[in-house]
Amino acid sequence: MRYKSGQNLYSMGNYKGRLLFCDNTLWGLLNFRGDVLGYLKGQGYDIYICAPNDGDDQMKAQIPDCYHYIQVKMARNSTNPLGDMAYFVQLIRIFKRIRPDYVFTYTIKPNIYGAFTGKLLRVKVCAMMAGMGYIFINDGMMARFVRKYYSLALRNVQHLMVLNEGNVQYLREHHFVDPSKIVWLKGGEGVNLKKFPYFDNSSQKTTFLFIGRILKDKGYREFVQAATLIKNKYPDVSFEVLGAFDAAYPNSIPLDELKKNVSDGIIKYDGFTSNMFNVFKKKGVVVVLPSYSEGMSRSLMEACAVGKPIITSDIYGCKEFVDHGVNGFLVPPQNSSALAQAMERYIQLPCEAKCSFSKTSREKAEQVFDVRHVYGTYDEILKG
Repeated sequence: MRYKSGQNLYSMGNYKGRLLFCDNTLWGLLNFRGDVLGYLKGQGYDIYICAPNDGDDQMKAQIPDCYHYIQVKMARNSTNPLGDMAYFVQLIRIFKRIRPDYVFTYTIKPNIYGAFTGKLLRVKVCAMMAGMGYIFINDGMMARFVRKYYSLALRNVQHLMVLNEGNVQYLREHHFVDPSKIVWLKGGEGVNLKKFPYFDNSSQKTTFLFIGRILKDKGYREFVQAATLIKNKYPDVSFEVLGAFDAAYPNSIPLDELKKNVSDGIIKYDGFTSNMFNVFKKKGVVVVLPSYSEGMSRSLMEACAVGKPIITSDIYGCKEFVDHGVNGFLVPPQNSSALAQAMERYIQLPCEAKCSFSKTSREKAEQVFDVRHVYGTYDEILKG
């Protein structure tokens, strides 16, 4: 457990207290919640961030000097109870040393062990269930056990932030958590519209861009299958994949399969980048995410903000970004034929309609997904 102290910039009159944020990767915490951290810092809170930063080099994060950083060890995808107990012990020590006024946790292991630690040490904890991934999609014995364990832990939080209506319904129908604790962020975690401005997308050339981890349940194979169908008819259309290769995840696509798709000329693999600004500046791009399950897709939110047309699954966490036929198309999940048909519909649109799709995406982001809406939710939680 390593500790890096940030700069203390407060006068006593502005100081509001200590907040601790726990996540399963430092990159995820800073990338998805960085604007919230900055806002709360500006409000007078002393910010502590706790997460691993020793994973894949492509997702290493630079630590801002304005925050106190505590590096911990955590096996994100391991089911080894000894590893989880070691992480639990680390959290207990951190809570005792920092004595935070409030703790915010994200992703399953920080949520579980943050909740138990908060109960043990009488510290207020707000968890976020960003999505219902592997343990909710699958129904094996281990998945059922983890769901019960997760539900038990969440009895100890003050609030549970949830990102889409489908997840809210599931939690209530399955009595997963006390309904009074649920805080529904209807615009997800929000996007900074100044950091992601509108870009002119007009172009004679079309590129369908898959943005997401290279996983089965992100719809990677459906994207490749649809690309194969479209390329046979429209050879000038490009297909690109941008995202981290996560070999440790249970539903990860084998690296050999990815390499073969590239060598066969079906897709171009762009790797992983934290600089999405340069990605979104490209013209003629349609963002595609045929995912099986999402909390509230970050890649689609950013695509919406910069004015990209979107083709995605007709599921909660994806469909919120698309008015079908207005700024994109919705397709059934796990259906490559329907995905290819949606791609072809976009290709055949006149230039004016494609430009209208782009402008409508930006308008939707301004109305629904502005991160400033989220700041107020954190303020209310901290006041309570």
